[in-house]
Amino acid sequence: MAAVRLRFGSWLSLALEFQLGADIVATTTSPNRDHLIQLAVVAVIRTFLNLFLARELEEERRVAAERRSDAARA
Repeated sequence: MAAVRLRFGSWLSLALEFQLGADIVATTTSPNRDHLIQLAVVAVIRTFLNLFLARELEEERRVAAERRSDAARA
């Protein structure tokens, strides 16, 4: 189950990055003040989501590695 969570989390993180890139491209086609403010807010939110997701994934990887090493010792 941990492997599924790690894989899904990795894909989710990648999707957030692509979505942010798409928003940046969309804003460059019609850059008005409202769109730029909206992009900034969305970028900050997605950056924090991605940061916390990356931390969670790293913790999950660490726990999975500990479980594997404990199982190997037993």
